[in-house]
Amino acid sequence: MLRYLKEAFWARPDLGGLGRVPWNALIVAGAVILGFGEHSVWIGALGVETLYLYALATNARFQQWVDAKDLAKLRSTDDTARTTLLQNLAPPIRNRVTSLEQKIGRIEELYHESQADEFLFDSNREALHKLSSIYVRLLIAQRNITTMGTEANEKTLQSQIEQIRKECSGNIPTTLRESKQATLNILTQRLNNLRRRSESLAEIESDLTRIEAQIDLALEDASLKGKPTAISGNIDLVSHLLIDDTATTTTSSSGQVLEN
Repeated sequence: MLRYLKEAFWARPDLGGLGRVPWNALIVAGAVILGFGEHSVWIGALGVETLYLYALATNARFQQWVDAKDLAKLRSTDDTARTTLLQNLAPPIRNRVTSLEQKIGRIEELYHESQADEFLFDSNREALHKLSSIYVRLLIAQRNITTMGTEANEKTLQSQIEQIRKECSGNIPTTLRESKQATLNILTQRLNNLRRRSESLAEIESDLTRIEAQIDLALEDASLKGKPTAISGNIDLVSHLLIDDTATTTTSSSGQVLEN
């Protein structure tokens, strides 16, 4: 309710040639100044302002406008980065993102229609968009691993590793040996990554499917139960590629533990 009251206080309607002016805030400021000469002005202004704020802040259409404005602001913070990332994905992959975001949009519409609790609405909206962000990043990781598979060749890497090991076994300066050993370590890690490619892709696909299922469940709950169920924006990723942004074991605000 506080954010609705704040928006009502700072409302900026378009007043002809004056543009968008926070007329309510200006009237309050004027009443405060006049009140120094006549204290009764403060009492009258307080009563009128209270009625105004309550009437506007509890208006359903005004609340929907505020929610839409906040959502647009939330999405605009990373829209540019998301757009750039999505442009580098193949059309079928972008379609997966579009489908997921359409479901999220439908969930938010159902929340509005059911007059969902404000705190739960805000919490779920944040959780849904966090899941969407993780979803996109997983798709990027999937694309990168797939690309790695075409650029790297296991036989070539193995041949380079054997060659460096042979060189290190000979009589070479210490500094050169250390440099070659560092290169050997890098090539060995690349070879390990390449050999884990199929496993990593399977893990990522499992995580993507899980997020899709989480969104589908939220949509079903919003459609069938008449009110939203608390959603957790954290998820225990199988792939561990984005582990820094997720909790290893997460409990949603409804007390439901998300497990693999």
